[in-house]
Amino acid sequence: MSYTSENLWEVFESVRERGVRVHCLTNSVAQSLTANIMLACNIVPSMTAAHDEIPAFVESVDGLLLNLGTLDGKRRHGIRLGLEGAAKKSMPVVLDPVKVDRSDIRMEFAKDILKENVSILKANMTESAGLSGAVTENALIVRTGIEDAVFGRETTYTVGNGHAYMDKVTGIGCALGGVLAGFAATEPDKELAVLAALAVYGVCGEIAAEQANGPGSFTPAFIDTLYGLKADQFNERLKLETMNNKGGVLA
Repeated sequence: MSYTSENLWEVFESVRERGVRVHCLTNSVAQSLTANIMLACNIVPSMTAAHDEIPAFVESVDGLLLNLGTLDGKRRHGIRLGLEGAAKKSMPVVLDPVKVDRSDIRMEFAKDILKENVSILKANMTESAGLSGAVTENALIVRTGIEDAVFGRETTYTVGNGHAYMDKVTGIGCALGGVLAGFAATEPDKELAVLAALAVYGVCGEIAAEQANGPGSFTPAFIDTLYGLKADQFNERLKLETMNNKGGVLA
């Protein structure tokens, strides 16, 4: 299926209007930035990793983020509790398998939980390479990089927006997982939802970089841009390509 910039923008407008809730079992380095970026999109985050609180928080949200950064035994158990709670509800679950290519323990854990109700896998090239055989047919693969890609069942989409500063700030990539969960909790068409999230994120990265002197000033500019992005800015900058999975370009 082919989507237009208007389709993607409508999803972002719905996210802003609805204010969905997402619980984030994310790494300790990224928590604050993730929360602030999500709030700029009007996605309401919660972050508790306490085992006695996770079930109640997951029960009260619309989406779940699982991020494998700063992983230890306590966090692994917390992630399993989150998955158990999400399975009781029809909610999107985003897995960000941070640095699984650097740790066999982390790779095996990611493969194990991918057997469960994970609906979106967000990974870079090296992370996704080791997990390709573990992804179920119900999970949508989102590959991040110089170009972000969404691998649908019939169609592959690429978004060419973004800026190098986005890789120079710890937590920008991790925060995308929370944004993806919020968009997917708002829009039932999973491919459209994740494509809209990637597009908004990349366009805002470009705009913010033009206002910044480096990575330090980029971060607040990025949050401000997410909060104030206008439809005409988005439509003018969007770099979207769509191909069917046999390699043909779609109009």
